[in-house]
Amino acid sequence: SDEYSWRKSRDLLEKVAGQGDLTGYRVPCLLIAAKDDLTPYPRAVQDSVKATQELGIEAPIHVSMKLGDSSNVYNKIVSAAEHPHLSIPETEIGKKRKQYNRLVQNSLIFASVGTAMAVVGLAACRAYAVRKNSSA
Repeated sequence: SDEYSWRKSRDLLEKVAGQGDLTGYRVPCLLIAAKDDLTPYPRAVQDSVKATQELGIEAPIHVSMKLGDSSNVYNKIVSAAEHPHLSIPETEIGKKRKQYNRLVQNSLIFASVGTAMAVVGLAACRAYAVRKNSSA
């Protein structure tokens, strides 16, 4: 409900995601929208949903202790613990690194297949030459 609180939460989430890219130790994250019973600042919902989509994690979990709907949070935490790979935020740097790794991997596969075809072709030419020389 508070814009300052949201900005601090978003900055922390981005910092955790960025630190995971730098160190290789990526941490599952959940965004919890507490005090859901209060009126949020005008763009709170759109901003929070957009931020979670950009990072590739689940949409914010809305909670209000006054309304007594905290059980959903515990279920989401357990679910994130059971499937941590689904809750790991991904930054632009991480996406680019993943794309680069795929490109390198596909290039290596292409080069390996090309090399194998060249070796098979050379072996076939040698076999043909040996057979031609032995029959002549």
